[in-house]
Amino acid sequence: MKTTDFDPSAVRATPRSAVFSLAANYDPELIPALASYPVDEVYGKFPTDGISGGRPSYLATPLSEIDMRHYIRLLDRHGIAFNYLLNGACFGNHEWTRSWQKRVTALLNKLVELGVRRVTVSTPFLLELVKRRFPQFKVRIGIYAQVDTPRRARFWEELGADAIVLESFSINRNFSRLKAIRQAVRCDLELIANHVCLMNCPMQTYHQNGFAHASDDTSTLFIDYCFLRCSRLRLMDPSQFIKSAWIRPEDLAVYEAMGYTTFKLLERGIPSAELLRRIKAYSERRFDGNLVELLLSCGFKQPVRKKSRWSLRHFFKPRQVNPLRLKPLLDLARLQGWFSPLPEWPIRVDARLVPENFLDGFRDHDCASMDCKACGYCEQIAKQAVSIEPEYRTAVLKKYAEMENLMVRGELWSV
Repeated sequence: MKTTDFDPSAVRATPRSAVFSLAANYDPELIPALASYPVDEVYGKFPTDGISGGRPSYLATPLSEIDMRHYIRLLDRHGIAFNYLLNGACFGNHEWTRSWQKRVTALLNKLVELGVRRVTVSTPFLLELVKRRFPQFKVRIGIYAQVDTPRRARFWEELGADAIVLESFSINRNFSRLKAIRQAVRCDLELIANHVCLMNCPMQTYHQNGFAHASDDTSTLFIDYCFLRCSRLRLMDPSQFIKSAWIRPEDLAVYEAMGYTTFKLLERGIPSAELLRRIKAYSERRFDGNLVELLLSCGFKQPVRKKSRWSLRHFFKPRQVNPLRLKPLLDLARLQGWFSPLPEWPIRVDARLVPENFLDGFRDHDCASMDCKACGYCEQIAKQAVSIEPEYRTAVLKKYAEMENLMVRGELWSV
């Protein structure tokens, strides 16, 4: 069979032994339950460590060194590894300074002492630094490296990578590309299974650089414009929920047939019940409910495990922003359940209404090279599978519009 002839409909075989990399929320009571599933590792980092990461500090889970040590020991007792994230896309050129290199070296020494033996990076220099100074670490390349071709994958493998997270936002449904990448390298390849990012997102580089600078312990205000924009777009165009290149639990065998057996599940800091729901669904390869329960990072019925006022304390920068102007953003947080529970999901993607042969619709073409309006496949599925409560949609879109006006008019700032 040629690379371009891969047929996902032909794969309905006996499940292979997939393993999962699961987001950490640092709940020690969750760990024994995870041991019942094929969780190879959990991933996370200290809320602030002076090294850029992939999430703003205000979204992090408060965690002391003592907490981390206890958590890692519990994981080890249940046969689960911890992967520490050094995955910032940008370090502001501080990586060329002695102070930054001393800081990252001290952190890596601390991780060794804590029992960590896996790290994730997204920049080639940091990969070389870790491999040269700390050869005991297995190093995974994060999604922010944007590995989406055989050539890019081979570059990282030859530089010393032990594993690579592929640019799942764009290629999870490009089967010819996935097969070619798998054939090009020997290292482990990982796919993010449950993201809801826009397909081939035009804001991706801007977004990941914003995250990097919102997690490096600086005092600069970060407003997640990209998240606001894409969330608004999904409400305006519900077909975006289908176009996002997530993988259904039922379709893991399609990817395993190409040699992909490691899958990453998001999201850090969400309630334990939701993490357990996600690993259960993907381990059992079946989910009949509302797919947004596996995809979104907010809106849960359970409270998010954060200490009081953590997010607000790390978000607000009084010298830069007038807190009174952020009422639309706080209203959005309340409406969408960012930091507090919601009684019910106002958005529904009914898994039972997504066709069993869903992936067949992507077999013969490359979505990145096509005009969605000329295809219409995802739009047709969205009409039957996606529903949004009208009152919720109206209220949230109104708040997005208010927030956008404040941002573009420059009315947020206190100076």
